[in-house]
Amino acid sequence: MAKFPIFDVEKYFNSTKIEKENYSQEVDEICRNTGFLAIKNHGIEQSIIEGIWSATESFFSLSSHKKNESKAPFNGYPYGYLGPGKEALAASKGMDTPPDLKESFNGGPISRPANINDADALSFCYADTIWPNAPVEFKFAWIAYYQQMEILASKIMQIFAAALRLEEKFFSPYINQPISALRALNYPAQKKLPKTGQLRAGAHSDYGSLTILLPEENSVGLEILTLSGQWEPVPAIPNTFIINIGDLMARW
Repeated sequence: MAKFPIFDVEKYFNSTKIEKENYSQEVDEICRNTGFLAIKNHGIEQSIIEGIWSATESFFSLSSHKKNESKAPFNGYPYGYLGPGKEALAASKGMDTPPDLKESFNGGPISRPANINDADALSFCYADTIWPNAPVEFKFAWIAYYQQMEILASKIMQIFAAALRLEEKFFSPYINQPISALRALNYPAQKKLPKTGQLRAGAHSDYGSLTILLPEENSVGLEILTLSGQWEPVPAIPNTFIINIGDLMARW
């Protein structure tokens, strides 16, 4: 934990131009070396965070029958409940592994832009989220959290733009109608040994600009592959989010 970089978001936006340049170059170095950093003073209300945790834990505590009432209607549908054995993330890297030992709920954008009429975008990126009926507060908590993540992602993209020596608002016109997905992952207790090569979530990289992770406090298991080819643990640091740059931002 001592060597894992923690970036102060509030401090950055309250800094002078020169200080911002220095901070943003620290982020540039982090993104080039690991692509992972923790952020603190992010501005997200604790009640929003507690709300999404509570609603999501209640959902995953339901019976399989109840959870499957909100399952994706067919294989490949992006949003809704995805039960155990439905995904193997390592396949994105061309690796053939048994299914990951997890379940998830996936939600898409909370609004559909009026000017989008592309059939493929409407049927996938802006597909309807299959909301569960229980717990009753689930949809409200989910939307509240999604909206806050949109704001936070916008701030992070401003920092990334500065790290690339661009104007802070450079990316803003391109992310004002996001197709971001919000995923909640649950790793149920296992009653038998995993198959050879089977993990909770297989090795992968994220394909977008960035991922905002909220690990459960004191949880372990998240790792990053360093430039030297070694797997290193990513700590779950209290009161922080973990930012992971995606393949798109890695190209930038």
